[in-house]
Amino acid sequence: MGNSTELPGLDRSVHCPLAPRRSVAADAAVRDNQRGREPSVSQSASVVIVGGGIIGCAIAAELVQRGWRSVRVLERATVGGQAVIAYAGLLALPGSGSTDDPLSELGAASLARFPAVAADLRERTGIDVELRHTGGLVLAMTADEETALRAALPVLRGRDAACCWLDQHELRHLEPAVSPLFRGALLLPYEHQVLSPRLVEAYARAAALGGARIEEGVEVIGFERDSDRVVAVRTRTDRIAAEHVIIAAGAWSGALAALLGVPLPLGPLRGQLVRLHAWDTRIRHTLYRGDLYLAVKADGTVAVGSTEELAVYDRRPTLEGVRQLVTFVHETVPALGRAAFLEALAGLRPWSADDLPVLGRLPGYENVWVASGHARHGVLLSPITAFLMVELLEGKQPALSLAPFDPARFAR
Repeated sequence: MGNSTELPGLDRSVHCPLAPRRSVAADAAVRDNQRGREPSVSQSASVVIVGGGIIGCAIAAELVQRGWRSVRVLERATVGGQAVIAYAGLLALPGSGSTDDPLSELGAASLARFPAVAADLRERTGIDVELRHTGGLVLAMTADEETALRAALPVLRGRDAACCWLDQHELRHLEPAVSPLFRGALLLPYEHQVLSPRLVEAYARAAALGGARIEEGVEVIGFERDSDRVVAVRTRTDRIAAEHVIIAAGAWSGALAALLGVPLPLGPLRGQLVRLHAWDTRIRHTLYRGDLYLAVKADGTVAVGSTEELAVYDRRPTLEGVRQLVTFVHETVPALGRAAFLEALAGLRPWSADDLPVLGRLPGYENVWVASGHARHGVLLSPITAFLMVELLEGKQPALSLAPFDPARFAR
């Protein structure tokens, strides 16, 4: 006899104006859902992915490319609705950069896949995700900041021998608009960027064109269990029998795992970003200081982010967050004080207690998987996450060890 668990209603996310356009297949699925079907017991899927963000859509696109059929993506709000906070789409190596750092290794493996992924998505969907090689500059204003950055240089050169320290004169020559108050910068030549809403759109369209069914406005409220398997996913209108379930619901993943009796320390990390438009200020590299960045996009807009705040499920920008970002702009590139202010945005990232992604089988279950906890690295890690999760579903041994990211680590 199966068991059923249900999730109390969750507040719906605010609609994201930068959310990607739906494909024809996705639009059809949404219209079908919005007509208000009667609950059905006949629906089934080989894989139900709970969450239509960048990770869920990337996994769906990988599944259909490998020939999986009857893939369903259930999104409680709009597909890619949280991509607004990842608007800058920075592909920067996370962690320390050391080969002993599992997060850095995961990031490096994903970054290496991006050129092929971008080309494949363009061929499959016609969407250009605007993969651009920009390089990065980590700025130092104080002697302590310079010392810390210089100390990291040997490790980073292990990743790319072209990493180097730029003194004040070299920095000004490379980026004349940067404030002369900076002592120098660490040059990271390997960094790239994409336009993340377009990347989510490409993943979703590739999945839909491959036969996946993508549904928006569909909230998962519970699961039916039989021993160590989930046999069905329950929404407010349907029961969907499932062979596999992947929880990729971002900041809501922990609440869904809790329904299955598995406490995972996953929650919302609010990030805030401002967008500017600059007509007469040229910046070639992505600029960093601490956790903040400034990146120029292909259309001439400037993305400035991103704060990090442990938060409730609240996507509204705050005055303090905007003040922090605007101050960073003035201190970093004074000429941007003349830029037009376009908007302030906020989104929720999935945060884990040890700051590492949560990737793998949910403890105690044979057919439930988790892909969440990517924090600010979701865009970068989307290709490798999709690849590795499908490897796990297919019973293969992943080429990269997932032990540091195993959900079971929280139960030890």
